[in-house]
Amino acid sequence: MPNRPDHAHAAAPRDFHRPKVALVEDDPHLREVLAVNLDDAGFDVIACASAEAFWRERAHTPFDLVVLDLTLPGEGGLSVLRRLRATSGVGVVVLTGRTLPADHAQSLTEGADAFLSKPVDLQVLAATLRSVVRRMQPVAPAIAWRLTGDGWSLCAPDGGIVELSVQERLLLEGVMEEPGRVVTREALLERFDRANEEVDPQRLDMVVHRLRKKVAQLGRRLPLRTLYRSGYVFQADATSA
Repeated sequence: MPNRPDHAHAAAPRDFHRPKVALVEDDPHLREVLAVNLDDAGFDVIACASAEAFWRERAHTPFDLVVLDLTLPGEGGLSVLRRLRATSGVGVVVLTGRTLPADHAQSLTEGADAFLSKPVDLQVLAATLRSVVRRMQPVAPAIAWRLTGDGWSLCAPDGGIVELSVQERLLLEGVMEEPGRVVTREALLERFDRANEEVDPQRLDMVVHRLRKKVAQLGRRLPLRTLYRSGYVFQADATSA
């Protein structure tokens, strides 16, 4: 067994999920060094000396990550990468001695999540794998501002509710139909006219002001930007207070 570098991570505890890594590397010494250090860094590693060995393991092992050399006996790394991307979203980090920009670009084009050159710092390799794992984690969608109660209530992302007047409802319907886009004052005034609500431009500003005050009482900020002499933009993804 090779000596472990002084900067190798302390052995990771065994009572949490250890990402399962396929290490596809044909150099036996490097394969052993990488396997030992990745195990110490908290990964469950299965080392494969060739693409053929990798495919045999993959037939019965659900890998989270693949560390993939490009220069392999038999089937090359780029071919493995293409086949993986045709059927799987597994994280792939290319680790290779091929350092030309074209190799880097092609690896990323074929679907690699990261590209590292040999010799690699073992801490950098482990950090890269953790970064790929984090990016693969599903992110809970942010709960957007929305109208509820048949449009008579504005619900904030944290669940707070603001009851709306007719004019406030008409205003919000207008700006929330096109989130992220400028809704002109003229378009909003036409909406008020169609609803038989007589509102002049100055009154429209008062409706916005009153609505902002209501939302502020919840400890929130209404994500409605005023564009001087132009209109309003509702920032649908804004969730901060």
